Amino acid sequence: MEKYNQHYKELPIEPIELMRITLTKEELQGFIKGNIIKYALRAGHKEGEDYSKDAAKLLVYKQWLEDMNKSHR
Repeated sequence: MEKYNQHYKELPIEPIELMRITLTKEELQGFIKGNIIKYALRAGHKEGEDYSKDAAKLLVYKQWLEDMNKSHR
């Protein structure tokens, strides 16, 4: 996950953290689920990128969704 986040380190706040602050739980879950779907369908099909890059991103979003669901039980 660290490699995935690396390009956000120079920003004052990571986009996902800002979304956690400003979006409702339902909005955030929808965003995360949408990205899981996007990366699942795109994996191996984006020009110049192999399957593993999108698969890794999918796993990050999946973990975020699992963590979110655990914290709201």
